[in-house]
Amino acid sequence: MRFRHATRFIDDECNLNDAGEFGKSFHMIYPPDLHLKCEHNGVHATFLDLDISIVDGLFIYKLYDKRDDFPFHIIRMPDKNGNIPLHVFYGSIMSEFLRIARATLLFADFLPRAKALFTRMMNQGGEKYRVLAQIQRAITRHPEPFSKFALTSLQIIHNITGDQ
Repeated sequence: MRFRHATRFIDDECNLNDAGEFGKSFHMIYPPDLHLKCEHNGVHATFLDLDISIVDGLFIYKLYDKRDDFPFHIIRMPDKNGNIPLHVFYGSIMSEFLRIARATLLFADFLPRAKALFTRMMNQGGEKYRVLAQIQRAITRHPEPFSKFALTSLQIIHNITGDQ
């Protein structure tokens, strides 16, 4: 019963709320030459693209990107001056913005990621009105991930751009 919320993807396993049972039982599941590397313990873990914490009995999740921990710059997202059609460049903004919203519970965790995406895409050649149109399109076409923030699309966009 303790493993009903266990999740596994290739070599990553997440066992939230198992009261330490996986740590006690893994040797009965896996061969002895497989070594368990426990990266997290307690009420916080990262799993795939999520950073998960338990706060007052509530699962707080936000986007996690291990590339943020690298000591060097990583090129992310396409550059408008690259050899790609414009609809691919602008469409990637909409899909990434939507991914951030889906993978984040709290607006306070969503906002820095959304601002960073907006800034990155502007620095990579995006035209402001077209970038903002993609953000608006994400919110309009997929309102559910944004509804948890209890803000209008205009309020979300103003928070991202800093415009009043």
